[in-house]
Amino acid sequence: MIDRYFRQPLVYDYFITLVSCAMLYYLYLKEIISLPIETTSISMSTDVSTIALTLAGFVLTLLTVLITFKTGAKIVNNSNQEDLPLFDLFFSTPLYFKTVDLLKGAIISLVFVAVVGFGMKLILRGEFVKYIFFANVLGLFIITVTLWRSLLILTKIVNLQKEG
Repeated sequence: MIDRYFRQPLVYDYFITLVSCAMLYYLYLKEIISLPIETTSISMSTDVSTIALTLAGFVLTLLTVLITFKTGAKIVNNSNQEDLPLFDLFFSTPLYFKTVDLLKGAIISLVFVAVVGFGMKLILRGEFVKYIFFANVLGLFIITVTLWRSLLILTKIVNLQKEG
């Protein structure tokens, strides 16, 4: 199941998020839920965008560390394969490049959330300000699943280091 998720994580993340937002919007239209006051939504938009940018910085740091470790890793060949730590072997497999690609996607997703949040705050006026609430929900969902995915990747890397 998780392998399928890691093949196209952004598709799954955004699909789940859009379905959740659509359900919330439906509940709003049926007057089952009410929206917070506009000033609260605008304030939350700033918070969500700031959190997204901060987390993008953390994921970027993780990515930089991984790339730096690869620079110092020993080159794998048939004669020294048994002597190398498992983590060095990781750098010579396609799994390393998949990990880098997943983390790069996480950064793009988090920056997207921040730009949408700040952009909506700048552009929307009048009766359209209420839609900032739904953008905030979308942002929180994307932040949550992106952070979860990054933690899964980090956990797998740490487990790989334990085995080595």
